[in-house]
Amino acid sequence: MVVTTASDAATPPLSPAERRERNRREMVESILAAARTVMQAHGVAALNLNEVARQVRIRPQSLAEYFPTKAALYDSLFLQAVAVFREGDERAYRDHPPGWRQVEAWFANRIDLADANPDLHHLLLDASVPDYVQTDRIIEVTRGVLEGSRRMVGDAIAVGAMSPGIPVDRATDLLLAVRHGVAAERIGKRPFIPPSSDRFAGLVPDIVQVLRTAWAPDTPATHEPHSISTTEGDADA
Repeated sequence: MVVTTASDAATPPLSPAERRERNRREMVESILAAARTVMQAHGVAALNLNEVARQVRIRPQSLAEYFPTKAALYDSLFLQAVAVFREGDERAYRDHPPGWRQVEAWFANRIDLADANPDLHHLLLDASVPDYVQTDRIIEVTRGVLEGSRRMVGDAIAVGAMSPGIPVDRATDLLLAVRHGVAAERIGKRPFIPPSSDRFAGLVPDIVQVLRTAWAPDTPATHEPHSISTTEGDADA
């Protein structure tokens, strides 16, 4: 006997169109999860639509109804990667006022997320995918992440927490390069160090302390610190 609760009775059944949309959404999520499994096992550039279809247990022709090309699948994976890593940056901005605590969280959040999502890290920042060209939409959203990082640096300068002595965009690029290097080292050395090791993530407080000393507000500036020069096509997360 089927027991109907009050909450069930209060929830109207899905219309056929709503049910189709829900099923499509669930299938898209399954395909993206399978694609990530393939990339984790074989590398970002080794994504294979037939293998993805096999893992989801549908025919390749059915997979094409959701992602007609491999490029379309990569587009969705790129957007997923940006969303994952942007959340870490925005959490640092939200949880800490402008300054070095915010910068430290900005480092730590990304390194933890890269360690948990190495396939998305490689896709977004490391791996070259043959014959795949990022769409304008991908470039736009990654540029938005970069602009958030530049605002973080600009705000820290504005409140007197740091004085890099170089333009905001160059100071941001320096921080991005250091953060990327630590994340790459943590992922790359994973086979050689215990899972609980903080060999690389534990460097974040030291990195911040070095930068804090080097960029102390009384350090004479050799360049105008608030100038931002945006290079065309500049999109770095």
